[in-house]
Amino acid sequence: MDIDTKTLKKNAFRVTKERGLTASRIRVPGGHMDAKYLSMIQTIAETYGNGTVHITSRQGFELPGIRFEDMRQVNEMLQPLIEGLGINQTQEGKGYPASGTRNVTACVGSRVCPYACYDTTEFAQRIEKAIYPNDLHFKIALTGCPNDCAKVRMHDFGIMGMTEPHLEPERCVSCGACVKFCKKKSAGALHC
Repeated sequence: MDIDTKTLKKNAFRVTKERGLTASRIRVPGGHMDAKYLSMIQTIAETYGNGTVHITSRQGFELPGIRFEDMRQVNEMLQPLIEGLGINQTQEGKGYPASGTRNVTACVGSRVCPYACYDTTEFAQRIEKAIYPNDLHFKIALTGCPNDCAKVRMHDFGIMGMTEPHLEPERCVSCGACVKFCKKKSAGALHC
């Protein structure tokens, strides 16, 4: 946030239920980050916030209870995290705009899940770079397979990983393992 304290106080009712307090929201594109940033988040929450951290439904963090007067220091402390996560920002050390497009969310993808067809986190980070910041209230989610852990059908834009079955007749011994595997790990596209 890079607006003066007077403007922030005037609009306090829009940000929090407690006059004079606000929150800082931290984007985590794809929901995956290095653990070293958790201590930064903890330090900011304990030093400038009310000592709590809310994990948002969009895979980010919100630090409530920050006094408006402290936002400059909070934004400066967030700078290494913003740079480390590769978040676009208009001015270094000033945080980034909170309004507009929401954090790009993703299931754990092929980094963790045996069902995932692609690296959802890496793709979410690429999408984030291309679209953020803007003024559209637009929700994007990525899921690695038809199990749809990220609920992409409930977003404005969603990508679901899938595979196209490919038969190699010379390798087939008619055991049915591929059909069984497809029913278990995919959409059941194969039949005997």
